[in-house]
Amino acid sequence: MKQAQPNSPINQSLRRLYFALFVLTIGIGTGNVVYLCYQPNTTVNALIFCALQYMVILAILTLPIFLRKRFMIHIPLMITVMCAMFGFVTMVMGDGLNFYGKYSWWDSVLHLFSSCVLAFVGLWIITIIFEKRDQLVLSNKLFLALYVLIFGLSCGAVWEICEYAYDAFCGTNTQQFMATTTASITTAEDIPLCGHEALRDTMTDLILDLVGSLLMSIYVFLRYNKLIAMHHTATTNKE
Repeated sequence: MKQAQPNSPINQSLRRLYFALFVLTIGIGTGNVVYLCYQPNTTVNALIFCALQYMVILAILTLPIFLRKRFMIHIPLMITVMCAMFGFVTMVMGDGLNFYGKYSWWDSVLHLFSSCVLAFVGLWIITIIFEKRDQLVLSNKLFLALYVLIFGLSCGAVWEICEYAYDAFCGTNTQQFMATTTASITTAEDIPLCGHEALRDTMTDLILDLVGSLLMSIYVFLRYNKLIAMHHTATTNKE
């Protein structure tokens, strides 16, 4: 991918957005945990879940800095901000500000959007791995399209496994198996779904992951020449 100059207006705006996400995550996270501590119906599991959410998003925000300083791995600023924004709207807005409970469509939109983010992450990973052997792998556009499809589906499956683990250990509702709420944090009064309906959210998420990944794989296939040209330009500039 062609990278903008370090001090370009685009990069400066991305850095400001990245800093804003960092500050908002700390502020909203601290406020939300304190708020839950003073709620009479808040369980220990709910507090643990909430704290873990903010720890994960902070880890996502600081990971690029750690990789650059510790392993000299440079993650493009655009991908860094895209991942940070996705983590913010998923964990901070979705769970922390209860957008999952307020808007039933929030989770579905994010799963579709995540496929686009993961496509760029997947392409960045494979160009880093095969940077010196691009004629062997990157010259096959069908392979790249198939790789994007499988990468997106795999990440979606891992995400569902994590949600299942969250629900099992923290008593949450991230897979939305409750009939009375779509929020991640539930109460003792909430009633779970039964039978086939309990699988609806998980299967809907996986279907949306498939749709999004398929659309991005088609995009990679159709825009292959431009993507490879951008990769070669970035590689040449780096050298």
